[in-house]
Amino acid sequence: MRDFIKYINIQNMDIKAYQKDRYICYENDLCTKVYLVLSGHIRIISTTSNGQEIVYKDLYANDLFGQNLLFSNNPYYRGDVICMEDSKLIEFDKDTFLLTLSTNKEFLKEFLNYQSEDSKKLNQTIKVLSIPSCEEKLLYLLQTNNGTIRIKSITDLAKRLNITREATSRTVHHLIKTNKITYLENIIKLK
Repeated sequence: MRDFIKYINIQNMDIKAYQKDRYICYENDLCTKVYLVLSGHIRIISTTSNGQEIVYKDLYANDLFGQNLLFSNNPYYRGDVICMEDSKLIEFDKDTFLLTLSTNKEFLKEFLNYQSEDSKKLNQTIKVLSIPSCEEKLLYLLQTNNGTIRIKSITDLAKRLNITREATSRTVHHLIKTNKITYLENIIKLK
């Protein structure tokens, strides 16, 4: 389990509290900071021209955002960054983040591990999106997550699979009926 917080002195950091439903950054805003989530739930979303919401990422304690954009040639947010619940964040400007990485070996190792794991998750998401059927998408997602995934709701799972809620619900019920999965208390497991 990663723990950026144990490698930094948070008393010397810029900590900001944000209330639920507060926008931290808007799509197309210039990224000027890296954020470390201390507590709460942050979501990065975008809305298509036909009103469909695309969830790029959900972030919780010890997750980062902005780190890829801050060093990009095109450092503009691709989605809105919203607090889904009251949250506390550490904000690093570019120089402070670089200084922390260059002077704190444990933080640097934690950061590189985080980036590696994040890259693997992105590859998994791309593969899930390329699979044609809802059943195959769900089974692949389970297989690549040690046979178990935790979901908040069928709606959240549908967004993750990029399939309608109705199709996702039918698929989950079909896989339960055919004895391929179990679904109990927001945990889906392969049988």
